[in-house]
Amino acid sequence: MADSIGRQRFDSVDRIITLSLILVVAASCKDSTAPTPVATAVSVTSGSAQTAVVGTSLAAPVVVKVTDQSGNALAGVAVMFSPSASSGSVSAAQVTTDANGSAQVSWTLGTVAGSDSMTVTVGTLTPLAVVATAMPGAPAVLTIVSGNDQTAPVDSTLSAVLAVKVADQYGNGVPNATVQWSDDAGGTFATATTVTDVNGIAQVGYTLGPAAGAEDVVATLMNVATPMSASFVEIGN
Repeated sequence: MADSIGRQRFDSVDRIITLSLILVVAASCKDSTAPTPVATAVSVTSGSAQTAVVGTSLAAPVVVKVTDQSGNALAGVAVMFSPSASSGSVSAAQVTTDANGSAQVSWTLGTVAGSDSMTVTVGTLTPLAVVATAMPGAPAVLTIVSGNDQTAPVDSTLSAVLAVKVADQYGNGVPNATVQWSDDAGGTFATATTVTDVNGIAQVGYTLGPAAGAEDVVATLMNVATPMSASFVEIGN
């Protein structure tokens, strides 16, 4: 009887030990197949390739997403946002990803018209490039580029065209601005109205009037709240 009870107790202990070993082995196998999540990819989810006026913020934030080796969103990762030289500034140089693996910044473009770029960096991953286009602002100034103070026989066409530049407050050429030409000496223009090119330049050929002496030629920027003008002086002899 005592032997039977002893064997039962031994069998119970043996089963407990065996079950414990199975659980330990199972846990060990589970741990070995579940690697720690690490950042393996970063991508732009929205906000790339926007256009705005120089010196202003893009309409939408730039949003990126960080994922791990299984493609799952990864929270708590530091993301660096670095605009290139003359490409403006961002609301934060470093942002930590949220529960969705996302990080975002507002981007204010630089004051030079053209293509702005920004680098997004996550640890040692290959940096990601984000681009935006900065457009010239409203016309702010009209200046003479070339053709001023020429001398030629009366009733002859000047050898150099008269050229002016329309620029915004930062000096960027403003395209498609209308410039009207006039004079006080009875001369003639190749055309009375010109439109600025992609560099903000408008130009015209001018033929002197019939009287010798100084002739005032005026270029006036049209279709703006406050008209601007630039004056040339040409000499007929």
